[in-house]
Amino acid sequence: MTPTVKGTTLDGKHADIADMRGHAVVINIWGSWCAPCRKEAPELKKLSEQTAPLGVKFLGIDIRDTKTAAKAFERNFGITYPSLYDPDSRSLIGFKNLAARAVPTTYVLDKKGRVAAVSIGPLTARDFYPIIKDITAEQA
Repeated sequence: MTPTVKGTTLDGKHADIADMRGHAVVINIWGSWCAPCRKEAPELKKLSEQTAPLGVKFLGIDIRDTKTAAKAFERNFGITYPSLYDPDSRSLIGFKNLAARAVPTTYVLDKKGRVAAVSIGPLTARDFYPIIKDITAEQA
């Protein structure tokens, strides 16, 4: 299943995962109010840096949040990849039956845009890097 996710990022730009086809894409659902998300943020930053040479793209989806709090969260944790600002969680509808039921939830899409892996709860770069590497190698 290929989810449909697009919208406006925290910095006011448009993002659409359809534009990322041909790359593995990591999508992380988070909120600044979420303690496990704060625990996970440094791991995602590290993971985004480790997988950049593999051509992996990252997209956050900030839900049930204020823009001020979300921007402060990204700044505090040094997050450089874009995040959709989605205070009403509307973008999660694009995941249909795979929609996140807990925060944080992380999806990895393969190069064809299909959900290849899901992590519910905070992940670690050490545990998740091999999964992403395998997904990118699968279709190389």
